[in-house]
Amino acid sequence: MNSDLLSDWLTYINSNRPNEGDFGLERLQGIYLEIVKRPIAKKTVLIGGTNGKGTTAEYLKNFFIASGKKVGVYTSPHLIEFNERIKINNISSSDEEIIKSFEKIDKIKNKTRLTYFDFATLAAFDIFSKEDLDIAILEIGIGGKYDPVNLIDADLSIITNIELDHEKWLGSSLEEIGLQKAAILKPGKSAILGSGIMPASVTSQAKKTCTYYQLNNDFLIQECDSGWSYNFLDKHFEIKGIPYGNLNRESAASAITAFQLLSEEHIDFKSIIERTNLKGRCDVIDNFILDVSHNPASVKNLISFVVKNYKDTKFSAIFSSMNDKDNVSIIKEISHLIDEWNICSISDDRFDTESLTELTESLTQTKINKLNTVYSAVERGYHEGTPQIVFGSFITVSEAYKALEKLKSQL
Repeated sequence: MNSDLLSDWLTYINSNRPNEGDFGLERLQGIYLEIVKRPIAKKTVLIGGTNGKGTTAEYLKNFFIASGKKVGVYTSPHLIEFNERIKINNISSSDEEIIKSFEKIDKIKNKTRLTYFDFATLAAFDIFSKEDLDIAILEIGIGGKYDPVNLIDADLSIITNIELDHEKWLGSSLEEIGLQKAAILKPGKSAILGSGIMPASVTSQAKKTCTYYQLNNDFLIQECDSGWSYNFLDKHFEIKGIPYGNLNRESAASAITAFQLLSEEHIDFKSIIERTNLKGRCDVIDNFILDVSHNPASVKNLISFVVKNYKDTKFSAIFSSMNDKDNVSIIKEISHLIDEWNICSISDDRFDTESLTELTESLTQTKINKLNTVYSAVERGYHEGTPQIVFGSFITVSEAYKALEKLKSQL
């Protein structure tokens, strides 16, 4: 592959979709050792789980930056530009940096078939290893056991929660999915379990592998009308009166616990949490709420935010979801808040607008519109000024952000 355009490289690396035979980190080990000649950071954190990984990474990154550290963050997927996936102190990597890493990987790989995620992750490792990072925060893409991020022997692993998602790759039960995700727990290191309810496959692996701290056992969240509090029992550390925000409290609590385990610095957690926001997570722009929720558990978080902040309000839904998602449960879960559905076509073979429209019609009694683009749905909602919720996938929400930016530029 020879091009100086990132778009060309992304087309090239996206041409290899993962197959069952492509899993297994052994095939990446040699390439990894060629690329990473030194530790990618003084300390590393892996974040796995079903929901809340990006939010946990965002909080933890902000805590460490506030303490004066140089922080690399690798997350996926991106919302607008690929470069968002690889950041150092909030600055996205440049096209040139990423292309240079892709070129190196492409030369080293020989006949090894690399997936999109392999290329992206190895590029992040390459870019981070050239910097003198204090900490690297790395988000697992799917699962954990076979995810290329799991090549790193991290100082700390976080598993946010376990819910049904990506069953095709991870298994059809919480126990099977938990077993895949528990593979990021490293022997002799520390771990955080960010949910009070975990499958036995996770807790049993944690007990025999590492020192772990679990929500509701070792660190606590207490809620009241005016805010919430955090308590890390082992450290006798408490924060009271944390204001409610758009992001979930479990992610914030896990990030506080991680910071307490990795740093001796004193920072103003409360003000950092109050300032932390993340695109695509209950993000409010004018009359739109944009949220990347794409499974029943994440939709419940969206509903909780809406009920708390928009009492007795009905919304128009701008919705499109991939074929392999539990769309029956997603639609049923949120339908009581929706008085009109706008089902949008996405030019990606993982979406089937016809089937999704038929499914929505079979599950709801409300008005349903089928639209050719997300842009057309956003345009209508923007001019009407009525309450809108955009959700269903990262791609759906990404298209909505682009639409809003274009519409605002026309004013």
